[in-house]
Amino acid sequence: MPRRVPELSGGRPVGVINNDRVKRQYRNRLEIAADIIEITKNGSRKTRIMYQGNLSFDLLQRYLDMLLNFQLIQRLEGDQPAYIATEKGRHFLTEFEELRRYSAMAESKRRALEQTLNMPRGTPN
Repeated sequence: MPRRVPELSGGRPVGVINNDRVKRQYRNRLEIAADIIEITKNGSRKTRIMYQGNLSFDLLQRYLDMLLNFQLIQRLEGDQPAYIATEKGRHFLTEFEELRRYSAMAESKRRALEQTLNMPRGTPN
């Protein structure tokens, strides 16, 4: 039986262990950006974002630069620089969660329709 490995802040598994191998569930650009914004909602340093977001340092730096450029997060200066989500970033998260909800509904509907097409012949509807 597969067991789940550590989860991201959004509750989605990073991978599933099955027969001593990890099957990765790759995230797209929007999901990675949303994960970083979620992690920074209350302010986070770079190391925390990297570990909680399950990102390499190089990939993290590229995403931080992109999110700063689009003003979805801002850098807080100080002894230990941190990043925090902006109002625009929080709005992005709201819109992203709505998109995720609609995508899940559409996927559920698609599976139901496919199942209808796979019904044996002569089966009443």
